[in-house]
Amino acid sequence: MSNNKEQKALEKLLLSEDLEELNNFTGTFNIFNALKLQNNEIRHSNFLSWLMSPYESHKIGDYFLKEFLKSAIKEYSLDEKVSLDLKDIVFFNLDDVEIRREYKNIDLLIISPQNSFICIIENKIWSCEHASTEYDSQLIKYADIVDKEFSNYENKLYIYLAPNIESCDLIERKTKGNETAYYYIPMTYEQIHKSIDKTLRFKADNMSYDVRIFIEHYKKMIERNIMGNTDKNIVELCRKIYRENKTAIDLIIENNDYKSDIFEAMTELIKNRSDLQEINFENNSILALPSDLNNINQFKYGKWTNDLILYIHFINFIQGHKDACVELLIAPPKDDKDNEKKLKLISNIEEKTGLKFKKTRDDWHFSQAFSIITREECLNCDNYDDIKAHIENKLEELKTIYIDNLRIALNEIN
Repeated sequence: MSNNKEQKALEKLLLSEDLEELNNFTGTFNIFNALKLQNNEIRHSNFLSWLMSPYESHKIGDYFLKEFLKSAIKEYSLDEKVSLDLKDIVFFNLDDVEIRREYKNIDLLIISPQNSFICIIENKIWSCEHASTEYDSQLIKYADIVDKEFSNYENKLYIYLAPNIESCDLIERKTKGNETAYYYIPMTYEQIHKSIDKTLRFKADNMSYDVRIFIEHYKKMIERNIMGNTDKNIVELCRKIYRENKTAIDLIIENNDYKSDIFEAMTELIKNRSDLQEINFENNSILALPSDLNNINQFKYGKWTNDLILYIHFINFIQGHKDACVELLIAPPKDDKDNEKKLKLISNIEEKTGLKFKKTRDDWHFSQAFSIITREECLNCDNYDDIKAHIENKLEELKTIYIDNLRIALNEIN
């Protein structure tokens, strides 16, 4: 297609009245989106803490808190692994509840002395798919803290809150030696949405106008940004715009390959770092190790790239991942006799970096993943230099764990 035809296709799209109508649909102001808080765990936890507190300015008492807890427990009410059932929550008077934020890094801690009740909520708005409930080692640590510091409390709940959880099975976590097992209730933001919706329907008269609008904004933000729900009229209008402007829209998509920009910037930055040595750059995935290792040959007992068993794994756009993350990746050994050596390596890295590894099938191990840049952050950058600057800043934040402490751990291994 000639440049002239492409130009005319783009101009037609820009002049489309349907596009204006779509902008009216989607341009409604939302305080949470305006402040870009939709993927910020801390802000979500702050809002939920406010809404759960019985004595806050919303004037709804413990109503939302009870709805939240009832929603969490209703599928597990008769499960002996959960210390409470639905009727306990219904008859609790939670007016004395204290909500602690980030108490010993616990996202939300709900404490009710008069009911001898305590509840952990671990809140995850993950941008990296690897950071799944199956492997989150923080859950044991937080449950241990509560078990020891609130040992006299009879009623304990552990909740894992995330946008999407594939299984409704209780998340079992066992301490070292399997002395104690904790069972976390999996909970999604769809349940949060339903609890908020019910609160707005039955308690709106208790709220001031400003408070009601604030809560409605949060509800709408969950619908669009977390649950992925879109108004039917918007869907139909989008289809109409695409049918009538397919050439222009395909052209925009073709020239907005954010993953290529991320990969190019990441490759350039890593190649120019003196504290990293490159291993492999291909397939939208980057492998590296700290420089100045005493003897890299001692790690050549893996059965993957260059025989190395260990890699710092950057980006990982494979299998549909949308965001650039970093993790430590440990391959299976060439020979079964090297399994003990591999386990010693994992133990030493965990001790020095604080990272925890999880095992996949085929004997691969990887650490929890940390975000470098999300798709949204990338698309919000004005140009390539902004993307590069964002990634560079994030790499510096992660430098201590993934480079400095890792180098120390590896150099200790003979």
